[in-house]
Amino acid sequence: MAEEINFVDVDADSIYRETVSQLESAVGESLYPGDERRIFAEALSAVLISLLASMNDKARQRLLRYARGNVLDAIGEMRHITRLQAKPAVTTLRFGTESALDENIVIPQGTRATTDGSAYFATDHSAVLQTGNLSVDVPATCTVVGTAQNGIRKGAITTLVDLIPFISAVTNKVDTHSGDDGETDANGDDRYRERIREYGNLLSTAGPRAAYVALAMGANADVTDVSVETDPKEDGTVNITPLMVGGRLPTEDELAEVRNACSQDDAVPMLDKVVVKAPTAVPYSVEIKYYTTVREEAAAIDAIESSGGAIARYLAWQGGALGRDINPDQLRRFVLSPDWADGLTGAVRLGVVQPAFTQLQPEQVAQLSGTPKITHEVIT
Repeated sequence: MAEEINFVDVDADSIYRETVSQLESAVGESLYPGDERRIFAEALSAVLISLLASMNDKARQRLLRYARGNVLDAIGEMRHITRLQAKPAVTTLRFGTESALDENIVIPQGTRATTDGSAYFATDHSAVLQTGNLSVDVPATCTVVGTAQNGIRKGAITTLVDLIPFISAVTNKVDTHSGDDGETDANGDDRYRERIREYGNLLSTAGPRAAYVALAMGANADVTDVSVETDPKEDGTVNITPLMVGGRLPTEDELAEVRNACSQDDAVPMLDKVVVKAPTAVPYSVEIKYYTTVREEAAAIDAIESSGGAIARYLAWQGGALGRDINPDQLRRFVLSPDWADGLTGAVRLGVVQPAFTQLQPEQVAQLSGTPKITHEVIT
């Protein structure tokens, strides 16, 4: 870890001692606890500490490592890199009738549907349910931005908010997806800072790998890993494979965003043919049996099988990067030592049936198949 940089001394003890010492020197006598003048020095040192800390923080804001908020925006602006904005989740809504009608039914643009009233999905454009048909599909976008409305399962959006005559049912054909938080809040500062730090890689148009990585990362805030490889069968072809946050495979729209970002005339060589594709998912299964003691059984189950436990963290790690080999030894590490810093107890022994070690290529990503099969046995 890089050493902290301070432009002024902000050590509270040193400032306090110096304040008292200077005041004692000015009055020509020692100031003991309870002396009103010493109490004044204590109050004064607190003000000085706060002032100096503020000055130090403002000075450090000029450095990319410490910059945040508007200051970070200004540094990015100098390098022509702006924050990625948050985007809403999207899906496809199917509107239906109980029986075919002898007239067309118009679904107006902005027609809303919801699961429970906490968030609404509105149609992107108007559509017509043609005479004789029972349903029509319309793309829809959430009315609020962010990741919170991602992952609403297919068929869960069933409440029509804006009623339409003869339309008796609505549902989402696919899981909601593609919403992201962008880089517009404090949590986005770190990612935005890293993209600014990669600015130098964008200055070359000779086609370096890091330049394509930087361009792809800037296309969508959900891009968390990128593989850039030359095509061994076709000269001048660059294969770019993005992976989304949480190990998710990119949608066609997200692939298009990356493709556009990595094909700019002023950023890539004229002779490069850029091919952007989704990672190849390599399925794996998890089947284990762990052993624990009677006394530690409840704690071990919580540490290993809970929503934030060892199994969940292993799954997130395994699918969190491209080209990461499927590794049962890492599963053992997570289960046998969940998190000692938090006082969690792991298993005393572990048997792993699946997964088997599998080497992955840079454009591949491990993806869980089915539900993990976890059993345990209490030993004496």
